[in-house]
Amino acid sequence: MRPLIIVLVNLVIAVAVIASELPNLQQHAVGIWSVSSNRNEQRWVIIHNLEEAKSSGIYHIEVIKKAKSAPPWAIKHVIAHMAITTDALQRSVLKPLNKGLVYPESFDSGLAKWRAANNGNGGAICNTSISACASNW
Repeated sequence: MRPLIIVLVNLVIAVAVIASELPNLQQHAVGIWSVSSNRNEQRWVIIHNLEEAKSSGIYHIEVIKKAKSAPPWAIKHVIAHMAITTDALQRSVLKPLNKGLVYPESFDSGLAKWRAANNGNGGAICNTSISACASNW
């Protein structure tokens, strides 16, 4: 019985440590976060509904990339729109950024398509991670 208690205590501690390491998306009001990239480019996420997501738990994001050697305006839209759960987004982001906003036309178009999907009930919601849900990652 004693070994079982020790295992359970260690499990509770491990879960608490993992949970404490997840970023608080709401504490970064700018809503821009870095995500995994390769050594030649930078990728980041822009959250477009930070206030609404506080209560809904669904974030509407876009993913942008830029070659590290490219000028600041030479960005590419990797994912125009993705609906993603809080947990999945927390697992996907690395650190908050203060710069990286772009014109929202691509996002607005992607959001409109997502809302129209499923007879106007909205499309899929990612619940794993950005890279797992994106076909073009």
